[in-house]
Amino acid sequence: MKTSKIFVFAVTCTIIGASAFMAGCTGEESTIEEPELTEGYLSGDYAAQLIRDGAETAFGTISLTVDEDGTVWVDVSEKEYVEDAGQPAGYYIADKNLESRYQLSSEARATYLAGGSSIVQVMDADEFADAVLSLEEEAIDKESLYYIYAMGDQVQLLIARYLP
Repeated sequence: MKTSKIFVFAVTCTIIGASAFMAGCTGEESTIEEPELTEGYLSGDYAAQLIRDGAETAFGTISLTVDEDGTVWVDVSEKEYVEDAGQPAGYYIADKNLESRYQLSSEARATYLAGGSSIVQVMDADEFADAVLSLEEEAIDKESLYYIYAMGDQVQLLIARYLP
């Protein structure tokens, strides 16, 4: 009698365990919430993740060009922010005389300051390229400063820097 109770208990535990395991295998993908793409997230957590993943960083001005294949290229002229109490604004921007060229990743994210505004707009790669290229055609706002994050030969993130 005792053996049959142990057998029934073992079978019951096996059925309950198998049921619990099968309930987790419904075939539905779990949903991981994407963080909201804000300027704070992009310049904070996302930028830090790119650096941990090995991204190269730079600070400077950019210009965009589109080749015959439709590929957007980002030309970077590296600069340095230098605090100087002797300057009217308390700083100046020094040219590092370093130039780089990267492809703009189709997955890139960017922040953008339109026409000297201090209000940041978050954009995907296409929106950013359209906005910057339209301004370059009008010869406006070519001295905007950006923090640039590149993985390999592709820019993944551009963060606009507002300077009063």
